[in-house]
Amino acid sequence: MQVTCHEERLIKDQKYQSITEEYCKFIDCSFENCSFEDCTINHCHFVNCSFYNCNIISLTSQYSEIKNAVFEKCNLIGIHGWNGLLPVGKYTYAIERIEDCCLKYNSFIEMNFRKFDFSGNVIQESMFEECDLQESNFRNCRLEATQFFRCDVRKADFREAKGYVIDIPSNKLRQAKFSFPEAVSLLDSLEITIE
Repeated sequence: MQVTCHEERLIKDQKYQSITEEYCKFIDCSFENCSFEDCTINHCHFVNCSFYNCNIISLTSQYSEIKNAVFEKCNLIGIHGWNGLLPVGKYTYAIERIEDCCLKYNSFIEMNFRKFDFSGNVIQESMFEECDLQESNFRNCRLEATQFFRCDVRKADFREAKGYVIDIPSNKLRQAKFSFPEAVSLLDSLEITIE
């Protein structure tokens, strides 16, 4: 099947709902004020694309990938297939930057976020599982009921972050930074009583 290629395009003020996009490639494109709800992308590639003030809700994908995407002032809701969007090759990242965004009901599984800056974002009821989060920055994040399971969070910074659920036995936590009183929540996974 022939691939439709879009390069250096500005896609603005578009609303896509319940559509399936197939065999497309977007290179150095910018999406502004767009909404993608219940959409499916198959055999699509997004390379060095930026998303500004976009709503991406319940996105599903097959055989697609995102490389070096930037999300700013976006709502990313119900995306459970982030690991299915990982680029091929070990030197590229699916997500380059997330800034001033709200992420809700997302699943990040086996992703590399080493030294990634999540600071100031809202990440609600999401899951990081088997992710490399070493030296990542979660400062001032609202991590309401966001779970970390079997992750490497060594040297990560959670100071002034709130609402995280970190399973101590399954995560690597050495030299991670936390602030009081929120750090007390780390004890929840140990099933102990403090009086």
